[in-house]
Amino acid sequence: MTMPVEQSWSVRLSARNDRRWFSFNTVATTYVAAILDFAVLFFASAGGYMLYEQVFLGMDDDLSRYAGIGLLVATAFVLAMGGAHAYRPAGLLSFRRQMAIVCTFLPAVVAFLLAIVFFLKIGTMVSRGAIISAAVLSFGALTTLRLVWCSYLNRAVAHAAFPTRRVLLICPDSTPVEPLIHKAALGGLSIKHTMHLRGVDEPPYLLHEKLQKNGIADVDEVLVVWGDYANAAVLEECLSALREFCVPVSVMFSGLVGDIAQGFAQDIGENRAFQIHRPPLGLVERIVKRLFDIGFSIGALTVTLPLCVLVAIAIKCDSRGPVFFMQCRKGHNGKPFRILKFRSMTVMEDSGDIRQATRNDPRVTRVGAFIRSTSIDELPQFWNVLRGEMSVVGPRPHALAHDDLYGTLIAQYASRRHVKPGLTGWAQINGHRGETPTVDRMADRVRHDIWYINNWSLWLDLRIVVMTAIGLQDRSNVY
Repeated sequence: MTMPVEQSWSVRLSARNDRRWFSFNTVATTYVAAILDFAVLFFASAGGYMLYEQVFLGMDDDLSRYAGIGLLVATAFVLAMGGAHAYRPAGLLSFRRQMAIVCTFLPAVVAFLLAIVFFLKIGTMVSRGAIISAAVLSFGALTTLRLVWCSYLNRAVAHAAFPTRRVLLICPDSTPVEPLIHKAALGGLSIKHTMHLRGVDEPPYLLHEKLQKNGIADVDEVLVVWGDYANAAVLEECLSALREFCVPVSVMFSGLVGDIAQGFAQDIGENRAFQIHRPPLGLVERIVKRLFDIGFSIGALTVTLPLCVLVAIAIKCDSRGPVFFMQCRKGHNGKPFRILKFRSMTVMEDSGDIRQATRNDPRVTRVGAFIRSTSIDELPQFWNVLRGEMSVVGPRPHALAHDDLYGTLIAQYASRRHVKPGLTGWAQINGHRGETPTVDRMADRVRHDIWYINNWSLWLDLRIVVMTAIGLQDRSNVY
């Protein structure tokens, strides 16, 4: 029996998503955000020209061509952002996601512009310095806009300054309602009425009356949460009765079906299939990731060599035993390898009974306590990266005993091995570094690892590396 990893709540906007939200409706928010971005990019082109050519070079040229460049850049950027649904209010709430999208699309648009200049051979007519100045101004202005949007929308959420969509929640008796109320509020839904369905089929006319008594006429939409798959007939009868009411109906599944429905949907004829595992990285993606791993690991081994020598001496002086500790782990596609670490304990466990380190663990040496809290004990793993057994960024590999245990308790656990294990990962920079004392904690780590696999990019790897370096100052969960 496996425990499905909980997925993030992601309520899809219903047919009535044009209702007022955050003091104006969703459509208005989208258009206002797009128009502001368009204006920022257009005026940044003129500003970049003036800053570079008039201020730095003391030249005065025709401004019209830069206005044309601004129109081209602004149009391409806004269309790309709109295609990524980045202007929806729910998207504007996430500053980190907005900045990730901006840092992807803005350089791409500038590169596209420079390619046009090169192939049309009009480089003498356009100042590259002015374009770069405009790009810098655009990035600063777009960042400021995101901060303003995020601050305003979060303040509106905190003070309930926006009308929510009123919902009738329908679920089986066994479904806990309180967590659903909290999660629904995060999605702009206010559960006004709750209706429980029994495990016995009810006649359609009784369901019709029951829906009326539970306030279906007073709500904007209906949300059905279902996990009782042994009584699918009850759900079918309920959905049939709901067709008589002119109100949007959404169904959210929990458990295994809910996990499957989170996958990427694709049409196969008249049917729809859900992709629960993304395909392996393509050839170009694997080459890019491998080149990054090789370059980063060589640089890291070179820079940290003096520190590694000092740590090795300290380990030999502090306790008996070898400097390095090797343990069997599972890598990409389950292939075993020997992970390399600085020894931080008095034991060399590599069997079927391995305990995670705990706070004040007597097995940890004095030097080991320091190098574990600062993650210096992980530095030799750059050798594993150079050998191709690991990657700089990826799901952290666990001991074989833990793989066997959690593989039977957590759904999708084995999916972590669809990519090479890493020195650091998405889970580690999101508060899941160190001990995982409960199955729930491990399940949350797995959920973050799966998200990383499904959303891999070189930019994401670079971002995780930077966030890891910043997060090393926090040693509260590492011992």
